[in-house]
Amino acid sequence: MTKWLMGAAAGAALLLALSAAGNARYRADDDEDTVAARKEVLGVLELVEAGKDDKALASKAEDVKKKDMELNNLMKVYKLKGKGGLGYGANPGAMSGIEKKLLDLQQKAPAKSAIKKESKDLIRLANVNIAMAEIARPHFQKPMEGKGKQDWNKWLDEQKAAAKELIEAVKKEDGAAVSKAAKNMVNSCNECHAVFRK
Repeated sequence: MTKWLMGAAAGAALLLALSAAGNARYRADDDEDTVAARKEVLGVLELVEAGKDDKALASKAEDVKKKDMELNNLMKVYKLKGKGGLGYGANPGAMSGIEKKLLDLQQKAPAKSAIKKESKDLIRLANVNIAMAEIARPHFQKPMEGKGKQDWNKWLDEQKAAAKELIEAVKKEDGAAVSKAAKNMVNSCNECHAVFRK
């Protein structure tokens, strides 16, 4: 019996050690720059949620740009919570993320009951995308592959439009429209990244 207890204790200790190592791995990207960038995104998000107009959002985005933060650090909010992102939902787990949720939504339309249950979280996700579209706007650097600032702004406008479509779809509890809006949002991001994210 004693050997069994010792073995169980050793197994439990190993499990705890592996769990701690896993958590440390998922916190690896939660460095000082990531935390500072996340704080700035949340500041713009507050303005979006307060209903501030595009002029106010653009002004705040310019303030963020003046702090010389890298766009890549600001965009980490899309990552999994355990990788420095905001996560999705009121109490996101390490494997929860905005990008992951958008990909899930575009692949399968949510049921009306799921939309009703997650309405606040889905609207917040949409508002994060509106905030990020404004934050990214002043970060244009140079033309690439024949695409310039006009294309950059077009894709950001499409991202914002899709986010607003998502909000309306959530309010109507329309699963097909939620899925379509998520797909439009992902497409606008992917099209921009294919050119400018090298």
